[in-house]
Amino acid sequence: MQADTLNQNGGILKTLEVFAADIKLSHSIFALPFVGVALTMTGLSGLTATRCLQIVTCMILARSFAMGANRYLDRHIDKENERTKSRALPAGRVNESAYLLVTLCCAVAFVLMAFTLSNLAGFLSPLLLLVLGFYSLMKKISWGTHWYLGFCLGLAPIATQLALYDEVTRPIILLGMAVTFWTAGFDILYSLQDREFDRSNGLHSAPAMLGHKKAIWLSRLSFVAMILCLNFAGRDFGAGFLWGLGVVFVALILGFEHWLIRDAMTQGTSKKINVAFFNLNALVSVVFLFFALLDFYGKS
Repeated sequence: MQADTLNQNGGILKTLEVFAADIKLSHSIFALPFVGVALTMTGLSGLTATRCLQIVTCMILARSFAMGANRYLDRHIDKENERTKSRALPAGRVNESAYLLVTLCCAVAFVLMAFTLSNLAGFLSPLLLLVLGFYSLMKKISWGTHWYLGFCLGLAPIATQLALYDEVTRPIILLGMAVTFWTAGFDILYSLQDREFDRSNGLHSAPAMLGHKKAIWLSRLSFVAMILCLNFAGRDFGAGFLWGLGVVFVALILGFEHWLIRDAMTQGTSKKINVAFFNLNALVSVVFLFFALLDFYGKS
């Protein structure tokens, strides 16, 4: 039975614990390293430990709001899906009002933290939250939802430069585009698991609308687009050999990701999707940050 008050099921601390687990806070590692790449590309000028902490906090709060809003808005759909019915809200492990309250608190905290970076960042922060919150509705409108999710994550490096320097340069835009295509690519693969459920419930995804084979090819093309964007970003940035080596390693990891779930092309899904989704994509961002840092400090 669902909890009726904050004091049930352990109170506010338990609610926060369940919320953090439900939104998979650890998945922040996907886009966070690319924020580090963006900081490296700006030359780290005038960057302090405090500013870095502000940026990281803003990103975690924005993502927490986005995921919390998505979980809350989709709670009734998630209850019908065998894969998602064990999530906190459909399973009744947390009070709905408490969950919504934590989500809104993340939004307020994000806006306040954004103002500590710059007035421009603060005034634009509600618009960013609106963009992030719209993702849940996008799934009901178009199978372009994968690229919309990618756009949301791709805003991270762009927003970072804008917040710190009140400008956005072409290399950072290309980096944001790389994150956009990368996210769309792995989200398409992840959505293979829900192909039949999406079809029967009027939800839009590439596998549901186009079939699993075309969706897998779209994922591959998105990964190729990511590699091209990283290459062009490095060229505009004036990056060296190590940046290029990082791009090669990313391409190899993404190629291995598709090889790992190669059975999905014939079976429509794969038991290894979760491994490919989290482990390999977390490796992509961390590995590329490593090579970007080596390239930057190698030229210093």
